Amino acid sequence: MNNINKNALIGDLNGAFGVSIDKYDVSRAGVRDDIPRLKQLFDQHHVLVFKNQNLSEKQQIEFTKLWGSLENFPEADKTKDSVTTYHVANVSAAGDHLSENHTQSVFQKVNQLWHTDSSYRFIPSFASLLYAIEVLPNHALGGETEFVDMFSVYKNLSDEKKAAVESLHMVHYYEYGRRIFPQLPAINSFERENVPPVSHPLVRVHQNRKGSRSLFFTENAGGEVSGMDHSSGKSLHAELVAAVSGSHYKLKHRWSKGDLVMWDNRCLVHRAVPYDMNNYRRVLRRTTVAGKEPVRGPFSS
Repeated sequence: MNNINKNALIGDLNGAFGVSIDKYDVSRAGVRDDIPRLKQLFDQHHVLVFKNQNLSEKQQIEFTKLWGSLENFPEADKTKDSVTTYHVANVSAAGDHLSENHTQSVFQKVNQLWHTDSSYRFIPSFASLLYAIEVLPNHALGGETEFVDMFSVYKNLSDEKKAAVESLHMVHYYEYGRRIFPQLPAINSFERENVPPVSHPLVRVHQNRKGSRSLFFTENAGGEVSGMDHSSGKSLHAELVAAVSGSHYKLKHRWSKGDLVMWDNRCLVHRAVPYDMNNYRRVLRRTTVAGKEPVRGPFSS
């Protein structure tokens, strides 16, 4: 299985999917030559966990670029040195521990709902890479990241439910988190102009996988279904969220400092497990590989 580096150790994770890659430095010279094999692993397993990394922001960006173009983030206050990195933390850029009611911490609570990154874009992201800088101590509860395989969630829907969602779309809003947490500041004019609401098919057809289907929706970027009245759409959305939460096709990653976790936003949803933000610091740095095409549904031309 291992032909990326003679010293690298590749093993299955304790979940329904994903692999761990240890003794492999993603910042080393020559890593570009390993990308074809890494892409094979990624397509097969959906999640790659690179252990024991020591990455600067620049090094993380350079490794991410090997997978494709990087997304820029519209958020003005949550990035660090580069517009292509996202500060996933209850700690300020200056290093101050923020209370759970601080705006930046509340944004992290939005991420505790099931979602796929950048679903609010017309062309959603391909993959995300999250690097652990500060993590919770082993005895602390929560702070993990959970992933669910949406191929399997779709496959396990009843035939009646598959038929019901076949032609439906969900509306995705960048600002939807403000509806859930109204204490968050309103989006500014730049954000409103650059990330307007978009509609994506609930059923995603993956042409690179011979037309395999997955569900494509989020809990934190919308709850309205095109083609249904508001009440019925909210009810269907809640039913689908419950199917994800109860799925057995799940991976729960407990973070260690130096972990670099890469996941496939095309076919997974994820969420941060809630933790005591007032007592524990959690600092991770995300880069995101941009998608190349809109979400295709069963009736896309």
